[in-house]
Amino acid sequence: MASRNKQLRELQGQLLPSKALVEVNEDCLEEEDDDCLAEEEDEPVFVDAEELCSGGLKAGSLPGCLPVVISDENTRKKYEVSGHFPLTGPWWRVKVQVKPAGSRNYQVQGFPSYFLQSNMSPPDQKNICSLFLTDCNAPSDTITKFLAWVNATLGYENLNFENLWETLRTFEKENMKNGKKQSTQQESQPDNQMWRSVEKTIPFRSVMTALKFPKIMEFLPVLLPRHFKQLISSCPNEVLRNMEEILGTHPWKLGFSKVTYRELKLLQCEASWTAFCQFPSLLLLMTDVQKNGLIVYSKLKQLCREHGHTYVEGPDLTSQLSNQMSFHDVWECLKFLNDIHVVTYKKGCVFLYNLYQAEKGIASSIGDLMKRPPWCFHVDVKKVLASIRTKKPENSRRGDPLNESKPDETLETSEANTQDSGDHICDHGEDEGNAEIPDDQLDQDQVAALEMVCSNAVTVISGKGGCGKTTIVSHLFRHRELLEKREVKKACEDFEQDQDVPEEWITYTEQSLPKADKGIEVLLTAPTGKAAGLLRQKTGFHAYTLCQVSYSFYFWKKTMDKENSEN
Repeated sequence: MASRNKQLRELQGQLLPSKALVEVNEDCLEEEDDDCLAEEEDEPVFVDAEELCSGGLKAGSLPGCLPVVISDENTRKKYEVSGHFPLTGPWWRVKVQVKPAGSRNYQVQGFPSYFLQSNMSPPDQKNICSLFLTDCNAPSDTITKFLAWVNATLGYENLNFENLWETLRTFEKENMKNGKKQSTQQESQPDNQMWRSVEKTIPFRSVMTALKFPKIMEFLPVLLPRHFKQLISSCPNEVLRNMEEILGTHPWKLGFSKVTYRELKLLQCEASWTAFCQFPSLLLLMTDVQKNGLIVYSKLKQLCREHGHTYVEGPDLTSQLSNQMSFHDVWECLKFLNDIHVVTYKKGCVFLYNLYQAEKGIASSIGDLMKRPPWCFHVDVKKVLASIRTKKPENSRRGDPLNESKPDETLETSEANTQDSGDHICDHGEDEGNAEIPDDQLDQDQVAALEMVCSNAVTVISGKGGCGKTTIVSHLFRHRELLEKREVKKACEDFEQDQDVPEEWITYTEQSLPKADKGIEVLLTAPTGKAAGLLRQKTGFHAYTLCQVSYSFYFWKKTMDKENSEN
């Protein structure tokens, strides 16, 4: 680590125009080993349904890797640098850490801080303004007219970004006056619309943001690289003003997504402790408890991610942090984090708050299901398991020698065929329904698992990969569906045979026969998209991720509550 830091150097200076400003191949990032960037790439995302439905600003992707030229103010030299630059243009000064990546090139480590050259770098105001308006998609002939008007009225030496917006407005008014005098108002109107479109471009908005909120431009590209560009391009001034105030008073708040969502309506928006460490000026604004809280939170997330848990036992957490702070400091930080609803402490365990609430909700729902009367799934589980071993006819296996050694693929092929032909479904369903297999050839664990599924509202099936968890569950519901189709087909045939009987008999029969059970509706869910796809493939039913189900239910409930309140 020490040797790597010795290779780093800080560059600070103007971004110069690049002749070939194109995205660099991703290979340029293969050697980039900055901790901050690694966290940005690898951090898993958990978004609550409430947050998804809130309409808050979502994180975007990291900016592309671009080649730029930086004119360093300290060495007075120009450096060719490749890195993640969300904004480019010679009206920006940047400060960034780089390391050598060849004889003349450098690779950015992390992300740059931005500073606006509001004076347009005298005596280059004309060129800077021309490049800026071109970047804002203004037509070249209009830019030429504007610059000529500036030279004749204001003078290039008095042009800067602080008065650019007002100068553009004045130029627009002058055009309108001239248009009225010459009765050519129709010709000037497109120019007016053009200037309004210029004001909506990201380069223009970013410059205006830098004038009003310089701290955002300096700190957020590093602290929140996935949110930065969307913040300056789409957030209202009120949100930006609040964020500027936070950066100047309580920057620690940006380290916790729960706080940024609560105060700024930003989704999964939190800066890492590593990113904060790049700004000593921000650390000076934090108390020891707040700084240690960020360290504890970072370690808690790391341990949960590494071990696949939603919590860490208190003694283990304090042990992991023993070389950074005392036992007393750790528990003082945990109290602080608990008070702001970032963590939850229960029974000697420290939970991440969002994950704890999610688990609590799941447990509550499962508990509610288990209190309800048990459902009855009337199937012969032995026939279900026997159907798994049922082989397809020999003629359907020709031309595919791999099927002999891959029974699971035979099963999947059978499912694909049953979807192609309705007649084949019924025939195959009858074969499955009549399949028999000796008890000693059945896996008794699978028998017990299916019997539990058929008689309990909640069943947890565990086992190592490939032991047949998905297979037996998917076949259970396919088997039930085929039986229902066969019952419907038989009922239709019986009705056709009895269609000439007296009407009184039909009426008596309808009243005396017990009503058929309503078809069981099954919602298949899985934790990941890949697992949901596997369920969908094996069963032929719709399957969704838990996140999709949670979001859909929350949105439906929110809509229903709103309609009920209006009524």
